[in-house]
Amino acid sequence: MSIELDFPEFPYEEPPGWITCRHKPWNGVLVRVDHIPFKTGDKVTFDITVCSDTTRQTSPAKNQGVVSITADTTSVSYTIPWDGVLDAVTDGSITAFYTVTPVDGSEPSTSEAATVRYSRQQPGGAVCGPGN
Repeated sequence: MSIELDFPEFPYEEPPGWITCRHKPWNGVLVRVDHIPFKTGDKVTFDITVCSDTTRQTSPAKNQGVVSITADTTSVSYTIPWDGVLDAVTDGSITAFYTVTPVDGSEPSTSEAATVRYSRQQPGGAVCGPGN
């Protein structure tokens, strides 16, 4: 099964290209893939890197989430967790890509990476989190 993979997207970024305190990242950050013909039994592995700089050189947190497709669909999403991942960085970036492992045993396909700026810095220097 050869498919062309779209970039993953961060559907709630605001302003475009940013995840900030308005998003309440302590509730997790959603990453979604649309318009791909996923089949029941496929596995989608999201690889997430949260960096403490915008050049993706310093990476204090990585996460991998596997979504098993339970019904034919064209949309899959994964929520990046707060604990140990998003809470590890105050200001930097989040990079995500995904790999589709088809149920039919054909070769897995990997997407290009998508990056969004990530900041919990508020005006005045305070850092947002679950308690504020």
